[in-house]
Amino acid sequence: MSLTIASLNLCNYCKPPYSFYDFESTYTKAQWQQKEAWLSQLLLKTRPDVICFQEVFSVCALTELIAQCGLPHFAICDEPAIDEHNPYLYKRPIVLIASRFPITSVRRIDVPPFLKMSALSREIINCEITHPEYGHIRLYGTHLKSKRATDIADELPNADEISPVAIAHIGRILSDKQRADEAMALYFDFISQQLKHPLPSFIMGDFNQQAVQSNLAFFTEETEFKQDLDGDLKLLDSFYLSQLQTRKPTHYYYGKGSVLDYIVCPESILSELNLNTLDFKVQDEHISQDEINVTTDHAMVCITLS
Repeated sequence: MSLTIASLNLCNYCKPPYSFYDFESTYTKAQWQQKEAWLSQLLLKTRPDVICFQEVFSVCALTELIAQCGLPHFAICDEPAIDEHNPYLYKRPIVLIASRFPITSVRRIDVPPFLKMSALSREIINCEITHPEYGHIRLYGTHLKSKRATDIADELPNADEISPVAIAHIGRILSDKQRADEAMALYFDFISQQLKHPLPSFIMGDFNQQAVQSNLAFFTEETEFKQDLDGDLKLLDSFYLSQLQTRKPTHYYYGKGSVLDYIVCPESILSELNLNTLDFKVQDEHISQDEINVTTDHAMVCITLS
């Protein structure tokens, strides 16, 4: 029996007549139908057992669609934020985990006090499923802090004397730190949960940054501080557990590809589940400049353990 795990940023999954971020951003009826048809076809083709979706505004529409695709169970730990002045304008999306198998618990992670960080830009969800063959499995879903520079002008003293370029640069630095802090909070929660009750675990999401040789490398790479950890505590990018030597980008910006979407799991995941191989795939056939906002500008990352 195999197990397929996936992650997909849906790029503004927002059913009309609702808008996302501003009133210029609303799908037409035809665009929404196209987005729905594309997502249904992708799910029926890949048949994930578990999938983490990012950028979800229309929760009811998504749960109805995924149930028709064999994913009747879902978990969220937050609600999409609506503009306080207009109930048809969404300001912040959420993360949703869908499963073919029953979900037995759902929680949002807490930020450990020692990090002394700002609140999470988006809540990180933690849940458990019960698989008929492999038993309990722990899942995390995340969408780390965006790379967009934070608008901090109102928080800086004498901001009117600082150039917009300098403000944007400071914002990017703060965003990088926030993203790393969020990943550390997630890693700390994973370790804490594993020490109390070890389970096969998967972390799925859009990291908004290439993890190799960055301040997220501790989270996905074989680093020195991990050498003495037990296999069920040592997280790695699942790509390294496959037989692939090169990987495809998961996101394109002005034609430049980056790996932003990851599935991370313990180094020992195959032995934990008594399986032999991990097949790693990037589903990107839908990405095109013409339809980038109708489908999504992210590829689906999908792993199958067998």
